[in-house]
Amino acid sequence: MSAKAWRAWTTREVDVMRANGHLGVEAVHDALLRECGTDRSVRSIESQASRRHVSLRVQQVCPECGVVGVRLNRQSGLCPMCTEMMHLNEEIAFNETLQREREEKADEADVAQIRRERDRMRQRNSRLCRKFGLKSRRDRRDGK
Repeated sequence: MSAKAWRAWTTREVDVMRANGHLGVEAVHDALLRECGTDRSVRSIESQASRRHVSLRVQQVCPECGVVGVRLNRQSGLCPMCTEMMHLNEEIAFNETLQREREEKADEADVAQIRRERDRMRQRNSRLCRKFGLKSRRDRRDGK
Protein backbone atom coordinates (compact mmCIF):
# COMPACT_ATOMS: atom_id res chain seq x y z
CA MET A 1 0.00 0.00 0.00
CA SER A 2 1.48 3.35 -0.96
CA ALA A 3 1.58 6.39 1.28
CA LYS A 4 -0.68 8.31 -1.11
CA ALA A 5 -3.45 5.70 -0.92
CA TRP A 6 -3.54 5.74 2.87
CA ARG A 7 -5.00 8.80 4.60
CA ALA A 8 -5.37 9.24 8.33
CA TRP A 9 -8.89 9.66 9.64
CA THR A 10 -9.67 13.19 10.74
CA THR A 11 -11.62 13.97 13.89
CA ARG A 12 -14.38 15.37 11.67
CA GLU A 13 -14.68 12.02 9.85
CA VAL A 14 -14.78 10.14 13.15
CA ASP A 15 -17.47 12.50 14.45
CA VAL A 16 -19.55 11.92 11.30
CA MET A 17 -19.09 8.16 11.74
CA ARG A 18 -20.23 8.34 15.37
CA ALA A 19 -23.22 10.53 14.49
CA ASN A 20 -24.44 8.26 11.67
CA GLY A 21 -23.30 4.84 12.93
CA HIS A 22 -26.82 3.82 13.98
CA LEU A 23 -27.91 4.07 10.31
CA GLY A 24 -25.41 1.45 9.09
CA VAL A 25 -22.16 1.37 7.19
CA GLU A 26 -23.65 2.49 3.85
CA ALA A 27 -25.21 5.55 5.48
CA VAL A 28 -21.87 6.40 7.13
CA HIS A 29 -20.18 6.11 3.72
CA ASP A 30 -22.74 8.47 2.16
CA ALA A 31 -22.48 10.92 5.09
CA LEU A 32 -18.68 11.00 4.86
CA LEU A 33 -18.89 11.72 1.16
CA ARG A 34 -21.56 14.38 1.64
CA GLU A 35 -20.18 16.15 4.73
CA CYS A 36 -16.40 15.65 4.49
CA GLY A 37 -15.92 15.00 0.81
CA THR A 38 -13.95 11.79 1.49
CA ASP A 39 -14.68 8.55 -0.29
CA ARG A 40 -13.79 5.89 2.29
CA SER A 41 -14.34 2.24 1.45
CA VAL A 42 -16.88 0.18 3.37
CA ARG A 43 -14.05 -1.99 4.69
CA SER A 44 -12.14 1.10 5.86
CA ILE A 45 -15.21 2.41 7.67
CA GLU A 46 -15.80 -0.96 9.36
CA SER A 47 -12.14 -1.19 10.40
CA GLN A 48 -12.03 2.33 11.83
CA ALA A 49 -15.36 1.80 13.64
CA SER A 50 -13.93 -1.31 15.25
CA ARG A 51 -10.81 0.58 16.39
CA ARG A 52 -12.87 3.50 17.76
CA HIS A 53 -15.55 1.26 19.35
CA VAL A 54 -18.32 2.73 17.21
CA SER A 55 -21.29 0.49 16.51
CA LEU A 56 -22.44 0.32 12.89
CA ARG A 57 -25.46 -1.79 13.74
CA VAL A 58 -28.62 -0.42 12.16
CA GLN A 59 -30.96 0.73 14.92
CA GLN A 60 -34.51 2.03 14.81
CA VAL A 61 -35.12 5.75 15.19
CA CYS A 62 -38.36 7.26 16.47
CA PRO A 63 -39.66 9.58 13.75
CA GLU A 64 -41.32 11.86 16.32
CA CYS A 65 -38.58 12.56 18.88
CA GLY A 66 -35.51 11.07 17.17
CA VAL A 67 -34.46 8.73 19.98
CA VAL A 68 -32.20 5.93 18.72
CA GLY A 69 -32.21 2.27 19.65
CA VAL A 70 -35.59 1.90 21.31
CA ARG A 71 -38.19 -0.60 20.23
CA LEU A 72 -40.85 1.09 18.12
CA ASN A 73 -44.53 0.26 18.43
CA ARG A 74 -45.51 -1.62 15.28
CA GLN A 75 -48.93 0.04 15.01
CA SER A 76 -47.97 3.65 15.62
CA GLY A 77 -44.34 3.43 14.49
CA LEU A 78 -43.31 5.51 17.50
CA CYS A 79 -41.26 4.92 20.64
CA PRO A 80 -43.17 4.06 23.86
CA MET A 81 -43.04 7.65 25.16
CA CYS A 82 -44.33 9.19 21.92
CA THR A 83 -47.00 6.47 21.62
CA GLU A 84 -48.30 7.24 25.11
CA MET A 85 -48.21 10.99 24.39
CA MET A 86 -50.19 10.36 21.20
CA HIS A 87 -52.81 8.36 23.17
CA LEU A 88 -52.99 11.09 25.82
CA ASN A 89 -53.53 13.77 23.17
CA GLU A 90 -56.28 11.67 21.59
CA GLU A 91 -58.03 11.30 24.96
CA ILE A 92 -57.75 15.03 25.63
CA ALA A 93 -59.27 15.80 22.22
CA PHE A 94 -62.09 13.27 22.82
CA ASN A 95 -62.77 14.81 26.25
CA GLU A 96 -63.05 18.27 24.69
CA THR A 97 -65.51 16.89 22.12
CA LEU A 98 -67.61 15.32 24.86
CA GLN A 99 -67.61 18.54 26.89
CA ARG A 100 -68.67 20.55 23.83
CA GLU A 101 -71.49 18.08 23.04
CA ARG A 102 -72.68 18.12 26.65
CA GLU A 103 -72.76 21.91 26.70
CA GLU A 104 -74.70 21.98 23.42
CA LYS A 105 -77.30 19.50 24.72
CA ALA A 106 -77.74 21.30 28.04
CA ASP A 107 -78.04 24.82 26.66
CA GLU A 108 -81.01 26.31 28.53
CA ALA A 109 -81.93 28.73 25.75
CA ASP A 110 -82.18 25.91 23.21
CA VAL A 111 -84.20 23.75 25.59
CA ALA A 112 -86.60 26.65 26.27
CA GLN A 113 -86.97 27.28 22.50
CA ILE A 114 -87.81 23.61 21.88
CA ARG A 115 -90.28 23.64 24.80
CA ARG A 116 -92.02 26.76 23.41
CA GLU A 117 -92.26 25.14 19.97
CA ARG A 118 -93.74 21.98 21.52
CA ASP A 119 -96.28 24.00 23.55
CA ARG A 120 -97.25 25.95 20.43
CA MET A 121 -97.82 22.73 18.45
CA ARG A 122 -99.81 21.18 21.31
CA GLN A 123 -102.04 24.24 21.51
CA ARG A 124 -102.52 24.20 17.72
CA ASN A 125 -103.50 20.51 17.79
CA SER A 126 -105.92 21.12 20.63
CA ARG A 127 -107.63 23.92 18.70
CA LEU A 128 -107.91 21.70 15.59
CA CYS A 129 -109.48 18.89 17.64
CA ARG A 130 -112.04 21.25 19.20
CA LYS A 131 -112.81 23.05 15.94
CA PHE A 132 -113.43 19.90 13.86
CA GLY A 133 -114.60 17.57 16.62
CA LEU A 134 -111.61 15.19 16.32
CA LYS A 135 -110.34 12.89 19.04
CA SER A 136 -107.57 14.30 21.20
CA ARG A 137 -104.34 12.46 21.80
CA ARG A 138 -105.57 11.20 25.16
CA ASP A 139 -108.82 9.93 23.64
CA ARG A 140 -106.95 8.14 20.87
CA ARG A 141 -104.58 6.48 23.35
CA ASP A 142 -107.37 5.32 25.67
CA GLY A 143 -109.35 3.98 22.75
CA LYS A 144 -112.51 6.05 23.33
